[in-house]
Formats: sequence, structure tokens, C-alpha cells
Amino acid sequence: MGGGELIASFLDEHASDEFVISVVPVFIGEGIPLIARRHCHVPLDLHSVERFEDGVVQLRYRVRTTLMTLHRTRTGT
Repeated sequence: MGGGELIASFLDEHASDEFVISVVPVFIGEGIPLIARRHCHVPLDLHSVERFEDGVVQLRYRVRTTLMTLHRTRTGT
């Protein structure tokens, strides 16, 4: 099970309420998806942004659980 599948498993169980995503200023051309494709729409609210001297930006998002539950009910996922 890769990282994207692991995150999707937590989303399936409504066990994730926050994501902290660090953006590194380097293009790598390919990579592993952040979450599995079955969660193609996860509503988030930006909570904070932190910039570091090395150019890294850290984004802190909260999962909008009510909208995610509504979306899952409508789509059956």
C-alpha cells in the first residue's frame, strides 16, 4: 500500500481532519499521487501558510467534513 492509498484509507474512515503539504521549489517531472483516485474531490479550507528561507512553503489545510460526507453520499464513494 502506497502513501496515496494510505491517505485514502484514512479519508474513507473520516479519520483525517487536516493536511500539511510542503511545497519544495523543484520540478521533478513525475511522482506518486497524494491521494488515491477514488478521492478525486476532497474539499479543503486553507488554514495557514508558512514560508521558509530555503524557499519551501508549508500549507496547512482543514478537511471540510460536512461537504465531503455530502459528496460521498451523492456519488456512492
